[in-house]
Amino acid sequence: MTDYPTHKRPHFGPAVALLAALALPGRALAQQAAPADTTRAPTADTPVVAPAAGSAGGVPSSEFETYTVQASGTRYTATLTGIYSAGTVERVYFTTSHTANFKLTRHWLLPASGSFSYGKQDGLLRERELMGLLTPTYQRGRVKYYLLGDAEQSNLRAIARRFVVGAGAGYTLYADTLSNEVGISQFFLYEHTEYLNGLLREVPRGSTRLKLRLGGRGPVVLTGLLYYQPSLQNVAHDYRLNLTSGLNFNVSKHLALTAAFSYSYESIAVEGRAPGNSNLTVGFTYSAGR
Repeated sequence: MTDYPTHKRPHFGPAVALLAALALPGRALAQQAAPADTTRAPTADTPVVAPAAGSAGGVPSSEFETYTVQASGTRYTATLTGIYSAGTVERVYFTTSHTANFKLTRHWLLPASGSFSYGKQDGLLRERELMGLLTPTYQRGRVKYYLLGDAEQSNLRAIARRFVVGAGAGYTLYADTLSNEVGISQFFLYEHTEYLNGLLREVPRGSTRLKLRLGGRGPVVLTGLLYYQPSLQNVAHDYRLNLTSGLNFNVSKHLALTAAFSYSYESIAVEGRAPGNSNLTVGFTYSAGR
């Protein structure tokens, strides 16, 4: 699999390890971290906004939803990317992501996802991104009700720990027998974020999501997820925007050639870190289950 430098048989063992790792001190994420304190987020008048500098990477946005399981069973996908380059700049990069959807009963689903990325340039740690997500879902017809639990670490965004919990509902605007789908959902989230410089933020957020899947049952499928997540306390100045899209060409029943692009933007970020991060990968995706 080739990764462009612009930056899922599931079990519960990795999930336990992930949560344990997230409980470790935030300084493990960076070579040097500022002493922790209880500094609160700045007001809208004095935001700590990173300079407009390009930065590769990013992690999957919250509320990621895996493949829909039409019948009882499990749907699982996995991707793996590795790259090493030498010359003017020595670069080592590795990323893997896994998603699963367990159909527990006729109406209850348990989507889960996790990802890990690690990258160095000239021996310096640039990327160490870790994310785990559970979204228990109750579905009846076109309507879905969600619970959400998310945990993250991000060296790119100087996030030592981020925990998000929430609930929401969604509605399928369009669906056909060819698996084309357009859906919208609304979540209410509570976010707890500790940054490497000691900044602590506790923010209630709304989250509006648009989901798209086009291509029917043919070999080419286009997918997309767009999120807008404003703070309920400061809608104009504190918000996130996330876009995840993919173009898949099915090579076989379980293997697809995939081009995926993601972009995330946080209006309030730690000084010295870019508010926007993008990621472009091309490679193969393996899927199993039904």
